[in-house]
Amino acid sequence: MNGLGGGSTNRRTFLSLLGAGTAVAAGGATLSGCSSGSKASSAGGRAETEDKLTGLLPKYIAYEPVKPDLAGLNGADPAFTKYPAQLVRALPDKPVTSGKEVSAMTPLWGPLPPGLGKNSYFDVNNERIGAPVRFNVVNGGEYGDKLGPVLAAGNVPDLLCIPGWEISGQTRFGQAVDKLFEDLTPYLAGDKAAAYPMLANLPTRAWAYGVWNSQLKAVPFPGNGLPWALFYRKDLFTKLGAAPPKSADDLLTLGKQLTDAKANRWAFGSIMDEVARAFRAPAGWRKDSSGKLINKIESPEFEEAVAFTRKLFQSGYVHPTVVGNASADQKPLFEGGQILVYQDGPGSWAEALQRQLPINPAFDMQAVMPFAHDGGEAIVWSGDPAGIFTFVKKGLGEARIKELLGVLNYTAAPFGTEEYQLAAYGQEGKHYIKESSGAPKLTALGTKEVANTYIFLGGRPEVITQSQYPGYVQAMSAWQNESCKRFEKNPFEGIRVEAPSKMAALNQPFDDKLQDILRGRRPVSELKTAVQAWRSGGGDEGRDFYAKVLSDNGR
Repeated sequence: MNGLGGGSTNRRTFLSLLGAGTAVAAGGATLSGCSSGSKASSAGGRAETEDKLTGLLPKYIAYEPVKPDLAGLNGADPAFTKYPAQLVRALPDKPVTSGKEVSAMTPLWGPLPPGLGKNSYFDVNNERIGAPVRFNVVNGGEYGDKLGPVLAAGNVPDLLCIPGWEISGQTRFGQAVDKLFEDLTPYLAGDKAAAYPMLANLPTRAWAYGVWNSQLKAVPFPGNGLPWALFYRKDLFTKLGAAPPKSADDLLTLGKQLTDAKANRWAFGSIMDEVARAFRAPAGWRKDSSGKLINKIESPEFEEAVAFTRKLFQSGYVHPTVVGNASADQKPLFEGGQILVYQDGPGSWAEALQRQLPINPAFDMQAVMPFAHDGGEAIVWSGDPAGIFTFVKKGLGEARIKELLGVLNYTAAPFGTEEYQLAAYGQEGKHYIKESSGAPKLTALGTKEVANTYIFLGGRPEVITQSQYPGYVQAMSAWQNESCKRFEKNPFEGIRVEAPSKMAALNQPFDDKLQDILRGRRPVSELKTAVQAWRSGGGDEGRDFYAKVLSDNGR
């Protein structure tokens, strides 16, 4: 249930890669930081170094109910190969003393659960919270489309979860933050965070990305910065005598070996971002030999990746649904064996195992170790230390704000606590049972009712825990440790940047053309035309802005 940093390979996620500084460069969160004391408008972009925000941020107070079994190296998550025999109750008191219902809006990549009043999983969590939390659960692939009207109307719930990659698609978001959401600085800055020990346990760097307009506006969902994994169906690979790829040539071989339209099986879903990474295109900006900033889409490596991915489409190796719809939900196709390789957020791995193992015990999903197109040294894109944010509605009064922060304190409880277990799996004996290893296994009722809802109301320190899925913890730990040691150097490391809004408007037109090129509806030569349109439409202005950010910070 943890590690939910990316659930959907939709087009919005790709769009976040273009106007890149830090998180946008990695395909995770958007560039959220606004300058402390800066007079620059959000339309023109803003930047701030993280170390200048310390006065706004909570003082870190570590809370570790259990110790991990496997270390996380180079920024990878620590891992637990077993569940603790005894859970710790982290919060003795109910955070909501008024009993007043809490409204919340969160995304979900998966089947929608029964609602409040019809879901005993909600009941057991709400009993511990002290009030019913009424979720408006929205399909993750449609979340950005639903979010826009909510922000425009100003009719926000008490707690609103906003994935960072959706922020870049919202116009005047900086203004909406000021108007709609509470400044949490007076409640959480410095030593005040001690009143909310689970929130104080979140990494300081993650908190820095919850600042807008010199105010702490959101509770962050920490992450390790890995935006993508390339997944494959190991069980079906074994049956077909295939091996995971280690080069671009291997991908072509797999396309021919695995694709069989008569058997309703295709090698690939969406893998463009992973192909671009394999060709060593930068995640966002990089400097060329002359010191000039070059955007990912201008790089020769990106052009090579586009031509290669187009070849996969033209060869018939990509599932027809993906050919017809770039935003198609590919999880059912992958889990159903119609697609054998696709990219998704790392958190989707455990989610798929939870869905599939009860009905298909042979289901074996694995992550491909990072590789380069030529078989040489691979790079891995890195993102920000927070990519999802929960905002509190403005103007509810001090007492209510403290109650809502108490709810977020509950949902931030880490692995090893009763609160985490309730939010992740529900009630023992009802929603899950303990296997001989101590790991929880959802019952039929749990499979129906338990969903990633509370878990999206702010995050908790990222760890790998799901030892109920044989081999998963060890495999995820190995993949993360290998990936994190290959992080591409980010010229904007430690600088929070809000991209000029003019750049964000360029993303959709470029992506529309790119999708046509990949599918053969436009020639590859039109990529240069699309890049030139991006440059003249605001990309060059953005380059100047980002170059000044680096210059101002002595880089």
